[in-house]
Amino acid sequence: MSKYVLCASLPLRIWTIDTSANTATGTAPLNQEQMDPAHRPWPFTFVADGPRDLVYHINGGASVVEIDVSNPKAPTVTQLKTNKGVNLMCAALAGGFGQPSHVDQRLYAGGSDGFIYTFPLDSSGKTRKTTSDPAPYEVLEAHNRPIIDLAITSDGTHAFALIQSNDGKAAAVTKDLKPMPHNPQSHYYADRPQWDTIPNPASISLTPDERYLIVTAYGSNMCTIIDTKTTESHQRYLASGVATAPRPVRVDDSTAYFCTLGDFHKIDLASGEAKSEVNPGLAGVVGAGDKHVLLTLFDQHKKGTNVYSCSLFSYDGKERVDMPAMDFGPAYLPWLLLETNLLLEV
Repeated sequence: MSKYVLCASLPLRIWTIDTSANTATGTAPLNQEQMDPAHRPWPFTFVADGPRDLVYHINGGASVVEIDVSNPKAPTVTQLKTNKGVNLMCAALAGGFGQPSHVDQRLYAGGSDGFIYTFPLDSSGKTRKTTSDPAPYEVLEAHNRPIIDLAITSDGTHAFALIQSNDGKAAAVTKDLKPMPHNPQSHYYADRPQWDTIPNPASISLTPDERYLIVTAYGSNMCTIIDTKTTESHQRYLASGVATAPRPVRVDDSTAYFCTLGDFHKIDLASGEAKSEVNPGLAGVVGAGDKHVLLTLFDQHKKGTNVYSCSLFSYDGKERVDMPAMDFGPAYLPWLLLETNLLLEV
């Protein structure tokens, strides 16, 4: 693999990286996002629809930005909004096959009002409608508070939503995405619709086999692991220190992998055993993809410039490939530390 597309926030830009030509070029900013240091960096996240070359950018505003990266050097941008004018805090795709027609290939977005909004494909089948449709799903347990993050089962019939009350108590809630019928094997999701989680949660991830949920938080060295089959939940310690941006860089059926400022570590989802992997040195996470993490090692930075050397690591840190240097510009530091950028392998 020699070509990559990097989707970065603050400001929103699309980068094209070609290792064979040793080049890395970025578009002009697609918007001018700002981050208030007095508030949590929430959420500045991306969701990828790989088969359609679409990327969705979420920044907690009134719209989700749909970006067509089929030509990454000249991406096209579309705004997706609800018909209620609420802010959209997170998004997720089901991504499975054989989904019921009422949820097939929809983009799900968690609203600031405690509702889950959906955006179906438009008539072209290549992009999504710019207004949510049909009526949204209300997460009653949210009591009209924001949906912090979402995970969707592959068949599109159940959503797991992160919510938090005013007193700081947080929970992962199961939402049944009706109408019926559902896959009979999925009925256990409704057996216990809510689990308590660690305080101030930031992300929820679902394993590919849909057995485990992993809930993580900013500024915490713990996570909540939920077994959706037995309905048991446990708080577990991570192998690394306090996570600046805790979303796993990869989740498989048995393990969640993390990279905290260059420190690769993992946790076994069944036992809760946490292990350190590889630590190449203090680093910023430039972007994370399905198989790799792009890092820049801070000790290789030339002071007085915005140019950083980059290296591509496997998600466990054990394989490394040096990449072209990149000029991140004056806004580089926040998104290197937040670790929310998306890396696509093309």
